[in-house]
Amino acid sequence: MSGGPVPVFKKYTVQSKGIWEKVRQWLTLVPNRSTGNPIVPYYRVPAPGSRPEAKHYTDPFTVPAGDIAENPYYARDHRRNYPQTAIFDQSTVAGLLNYGSAANPRIADGEAGTKALAEVTSGQLSLNKALSVAPKNVVQGQILDSKGLPPVPPSLTTKTWTILPESETGMYTDKYPVRMFS
Repeated sequence: MSGGPVPVFKKYTVQSKGIWEKVRQWLTLVPNRSTGNPIVPYYRVPAPGSRPEAKHYTDPFTVPAGDIAENPYYARDHRRNYPQTAIFDQSTVAGLLNYGSAANPRIADGEAGTKALAEVTSGQLSLNKALSVAPKNVVQGQILDSKGLPPVPPSLTTKTWTILPESETGMYTDKYPVRMFS
């Protein structure tokens, strides 16, 4: 609101009256804050379902979203679209160290490459052996960073927090415990 805080008596919420309003203002941290309970005669009048045009409304049908056959619920349920966990066993990690990935392959072409992939899928690779024979540039570039340090988790990256300045209205004093950070 550009004009500063709205006085309590101008809000469309249920408020105390008389001496109880003075007691409430004396006991609260922010006297201009409302209760949040709407005044019943002014809340959603007219009611959303009682409008005359609501009786003649037809729901628009969109072709790709309205087609039940090609639009299953799990594909459009974004509330339960959890990240899927990926599991890597030691032989898979050893295969990535020895032969690289699809984006950065270090595998031989032809029959030797086919044998190497069969060795990875069968689980015959040992991670200890792969770490001991891996080239230094693979260990320094793909496992550790260029300085030889392990990767930093995303939560440990350096962040700076600044306290936003208080508004000019004087609604919050220095004794008020809540601050906004950005």
